[in-house]
Amino acid sequence: MEKMTREIEVDSDPAKAWRAISDQDELSRWLGGEVEIDLVPGGAINVEEDGVSREGFVESVEEGSGISFWWAEGDEESTRVELEVIPGSAGDGCVIRVTESRPLAGIERELADITALAQVI
Repeated sequence: MEKMTREIEVDSDPAKAWRAISDQDELSRWLGGEVEIDLVPGGAINVEEDGVSREGFVESVEEGSGISFWWAEGDEESTRVELEVIPGSAGDGCVIRVTESRPLAGIERELADITALAQVI
């Protein structure tokens, strides 16, 4: 599985950081573009930026600590995004962790190989 993780330390309490990743307008700043999201499992997410649209669905919401969703641009491969709020160890500040992964990459490669083999036969 291919995965990329970034962590951003913020000088903010976890409740304020949670609003930054769960509020539709604030989330637009994190994801870079106009965001529409129904923040419930199974809810839709749509991000529009510079004429490019990514659409998907919310996988999970852990109130106050994290969100995960799947999205894709057109017919491109879907990726899974996790946004987590991690309280600081000393009680001050927190970390926002963003992880984007491609859990289906291996399956899609196998499917492409099978499809190529079927065309040869």
